[in-house]
Amino acid sequence: MASNAITRDSSTLANKYEVLLLEKGGQRLTEERTSLVFQILDDLLPNLGVYTKVLKSARDEIFDSVYSDKYTSTSDDGESFVQRIPYFKLVQDIYYQRNERADEIQQRLDIVKRSLFEKHKQFEDAQDRISDLESNITKLNENIENLETNLEAKQDRIESLEKTLKDDRQSSEKTQHNLKCDITELKADLKEARSEVAFLTKYKKGYDDLESAFTEPIGGESAQKKPIVATKRAHLINNTSSAKMIESQILVVQNAVIEEYDKFLESHKQELINQPVYEDPHDPKYIRSEGDIERADQELWAVEERFKTSCNDIDTELELIRQHYTMLEEQLQIIEEQNPTIQMKKKTLKETVDNLDEAAKDKDRDNIRGLLKSVSRPETQDSVLSAGLNEKSQTDNEEDPFITHERVFSKYASMMYSSSNKGKNWHEFPDAKYCASCGEKTMICPHKLGTKERVIRIPHGSSHIKITRPKVKINKELVRELIRRESTTESEIDLPTSATSKSSKTKKLKSISSMLGKVGASNRAIMFDQMSTASTPSIDAHLVHSLGRLWDDYKDRTTLQRVIPKPLRMDRVLSLIEQFYSFMIWQDETGQDDDEGLFSPLDNLYYFMSQRYHKPDISYLAMSDLFTTIIEISATSKIIHTFGHILVGNLDGAVFRYLLLMCDFINLVQWRDVGDFRVFASIIYPTLGDDDIETLHMGYTSYSENKISKRRVIEFIIYLVLKYREPRFQELESKLVQQSTVEAGHFSFAEFTEALEQVLPVHNDTLCRRLFWEAEAHLRWDNMENVVTISRLAQITGFLGLMQISHIIKQTVAVKVADAREQDPDRQGLPSQVPPGDDSIMTYTAVRGLAINVHRRNENRKKRQVEEEELYS
Repeated sequence: MASNAITRDSSTLANKYEVLLLEKGGQRLTEERTSLVFQILDDLLPNLGVYTKVLKSARDEIFDSVYSDKYTSTSDDGESFVQRIPYFKLVQDIYYQRNERADEIQQRLDIVKRSLFEKHKQFEDAQDRISDLESNITKLNENIENLETNLEAKQDRIESLEKTLKDDRQSSEKTQHNLKCDITELKADLKEARSEVAFLTKYKKGYDDLESAFTEPIGGESAQKKPIVATKRAHLINNTSSAKMIESQILVVQNAVIEEYDKFLESHKQELINQPVYEDPHDPKYIRSEGDIERADQELWAVEERFKTSCNDIDTELELIRQHYTMLEEQLQIIEEQNPTIQMKKKTLKETVDNLDEAAKDKDRDNIRGLLKSVSRPETQDSVLSAGLNEKSQTDNEEDPFITHERVFSKYASMMYSSSNKGKNWHEFPDAKYCASCGEKTMICPHKLGTKERVIRIPHGSSHIKITRPKVKINKELVRELIRRESTTESEIDLPTSATSKSSKTKKLKSISSMLGKVGASNRAIMFDQMSTASTPSIDAHLVHSLGRLWDDYKDRTTLQRVIPKPLRMDRVLSLIEQFYSFMIWQDETGQDDDEGLFSPLDNLYYFMSQRYHKPDISYLAMSDLFTTIIEISATSKIIHTFGHILVGNLDGAVFRYLLLMCDFINLVQWRDVGDFRVFASIIYPTLGDDDIETLHMGYTSYSENKISKRRVIEFIIYLVLKYREPRFQELESKLVQQSTVEAGHFSFAEFTEALEQVLPVHNDTLCRRLFWEAEAHLRWDNMENVVTISRLAQITGFLGLMQISHIIKQTVAVKVADAREQDPDRQGLPSQVPPGDDSIMTYTAVRGLAINVHRRNENRKKRQVEEEELYS
């Protein structure tokens, strides 16, 4: 019984300890579990019998091995007591503290690493900034050297001008003294002449009375009527001259009003250009800019209204004075018909005699001689008041046979070219100027040779000189009119010379008449058909139309003539072109198919000028001034020359857009030497080989005389376009030629669209359509409809292709040119080849920015007008 009880107690105690061990954490080592294990040993030791002592010693050894000499306080079931800390607990605390310290050190290390990285980045930025500053210092030193050189040149120029001014002053003082002496002598002579006239007047009066008594019939009726008629004629002539003078003065005032309006428009345009372009409407800068544009538009509106009022007043005055002038001319014509002068009688009789054949002249020779004798009375038969009125008409037939505008004398003209590379490339002489009579640029011609001899300076380094002769050009319209006048007899009124003036057209007719000589009327038509108004055969043969074609179109549109022209400066013309193409570019980006952008460039220019001046007559006068200036200065400005050829139809309107894009790229590059052009050409013409790039570079070097600047680069590209040697246009034209078309050399829109998919798969379809129909509208001038020539389509395709890659070129062109310059050892240390002076050019980005600001201005005006209408409605 006792053994069973012990066994049962032992079994119960073992189960109890197992449960306690499980409750204290299973297999994980903790302080509670360790304390429980030793408690179990303490509870079991009394029940181990003979092993109690040994196990107690073992228990103490194990206890000392597990527990350290350090104590800690703990609580269990509300009771607090002190116990020794196990070694593993101390180790865990040490590991925990070490890990915390390691984490802290790692955090501090990360902070140090970040700080070191930032310091290193700041160091690299500082190095870059230092290199940039050193480069800027180098450039500034170069600019200082250039400015010092320019300053020395300016000082020399100032000294030279001061010396010239001093000499001119001395000469003018001497001339003034001589003129004062001459005035004194002339006054004395005038006084003496007046006294002599007063002395002889009484004798002349007596002689006139005596002659009148012997020549006039008895009764004196005609003697009383004739002075009355002559006096009325003199008054009419005087009033006509006064009316013409008043009209001229009004036209001068009109020009002044237009000039003042143009100056304001230029300042307004400059304000719009200075306004930056913002994309976000919510940007405070955008709102501030809108306020500035609104203020500028209100000023523009006030000036426009004042300009319209002034033009209306001037038009009213001009209409009244012209009606008065017409009335005076009609009255004068009636008087001349009722009382013809002796010259009118002579002219009528000579025309009658000239119309007779030889037989009739022989038969009536005596009668003809008598008639001529009867009208050959002295001119004193007319009234004293009409004396001297017809002197100019008598001398008109004795004109100088050398008329300055006779183009027949161009056969004696010549143009000279020089070559510095044994005739490979030719350059015009610097002194060559455009001659309006010859119709082209000449070096020597009768119209410019004002002295007996002329000394020509040969360019330095010339190896060869070439002399060419221009082709004679004759205006077909004037020849037709001359032939028509000679074939039919027209009735004319012999007006006094003071009332009429000879037009330039009559002078041209006489010039052509002297050229034709005595060619028979039957042969003149044949001769006229053989005459050509085409340009002289040269490398510009593809420019088939002359700039004079602008006047032909102008005459078809209006009968207005510019009596008093208002010449424009070159900067004003360039500004007008810039504003016109801002209008065109905005139409390209936002216009629809039924908008005005589908007209030709010339039609769009007329529309643009009508919107600018608001008065049709004023816009036509402004177009006349613009055409005159374009023709006059086209030889000195490549960009204006190109614009003129676009207007007459020799080039497509896309060419100017293409050149503006080129100006964008050119403006991004910091030009230093001629070698920069080789890299630039390889970027903008990626399909050219090395040999072609080298040839292009040599051509530029020769053209620019080993100088480089933004203006020279774009002028060289314009030169390539005008000479039909632009690489991109030539390449695209050769590709388009390979495409099949119904009409050789021409594409319809469907054919062009299909060909463009092969040549340029990625392009702007809307812009392509607009450019095609714009070119088609221009070709209607040449009697072509619904087709466009391949050369124009190549120019359109070139612009579309360049537009697609423009963003890539803008990002890389400046960097690539600069890198190539630094990597080329032969170009290191070369002096700058950029000439001093203004080097600003017109760019696509600037023109587009102007177009955006103009659109914002127009939108603001529309909103303001709507608000005003709502306010007053």
